Amino acid sequence: MTIITRILGATAALALTAPAAFAETKWDMTTAWGANNFHAESAIAFADAVRDATEGSVDITVHLSGETGVKITEKLTAVETGIVQMADMLLFLQAGEEPFLGVDTLPYLIQGQDEMKIWLEVAGPTYDEIFERRNQKVLYYVPWPSPGVYTKNAIVSADDMAGQRIRAFNATSFTFLEKMGAAPVELPFEELATAVAAGTVDGAATSTSTGANSKLYQFTDHFNPLNWSMSPDAVTVNLDAWNALTEEERAVIEALADDMEADFWAASAAEDETQTAVLVENGMTISTADETLTAKMAEAGKAMWADFFVNVPEAQAVVEAYAEKAGK
Repeated sequence: MTIITRILGATAALALTAPAAFAETKWDMTTAWGANNFHAESAIAFADAVRDATEGSVDITVHLSGETGVKITEKLTAVETGIVQMADMLLFLQAGEEPFLGVDTLPYLIQGQDEMKIWLEVAGPTYDEIFERRNQKVLYYVPWPSPGVYTKNAIVSADDMAGQRIRAFNATSFTFLEKMGAAPVELPFEELATAVAAGTVDGAATSTSTGANSKLYQFTDHFNPLNWSMSPDAVTVNLDAWNALTEEERAVIEALADDMEADFWAASAAEDETQTAVLVENGMTISTADETLTAKMAEAGKAMWADFFVNVPEAQAVVEAYAEKAGK
């Protein structure tokens, strides 16, 4: 049975059970991202599709940029306790509550959307167990574009990376850059331009989206999309709210999630391509890592996998099963 057939069938069932469907269910969904962010746009599109497909019986309101007051690191708990019925959450930012959720930040683990698909096939059951334990269900995942490095001078080889003072965006990126031979720097993002202009910092590690939106091309000349990791957002729903729906409503929403997820992934890829074009249009040179740099990345990444397993031993079997399937 196709996705569209399932949606039409479930929608027809809703029409036949009009009294139940007429009782409108209102949900609040929180996202940390602003209206122009592709994750927020995807969440709004999903909410609109659910409203239309259920003929208004399930009405999801998407709250942007933390409008609900739920902090970006508290979304797992907010959905679990029913503060909000749904959330679009960046998984690794919930690792303080569930350490396994920090696994996707490991360098050299997930490189690109093809590997993300394999990762979710292998790690999906573990994620499901975590979210079920936290009173919620995953409806769909959407990956972020991968990070790279913005620098004044081109970084192509392992030798080029040595000693580069690069602003890291989290603890994992700091450790990774350090293992790559760079000299990572902790620095508020808003101070980056001044630091590069003063010559105290050589560049920054971040995505094409952040780089283009923050106009890093104004003070760096080169970007290497090292693609060392890929992290997903998950859209989850509180299980109590989910189970309160009719069977037909749940079928419609699940079918929509399955159907629309591919479009949301395409939006992520398009975001990366569009913002890379913005960088080029503004004079940046896009570099490609040579074999010495990719080998160094693999070495550093796998060393960090081993360190992660010490603190999160349950991750080892999942990562090893994935690595075998992905040929890592």
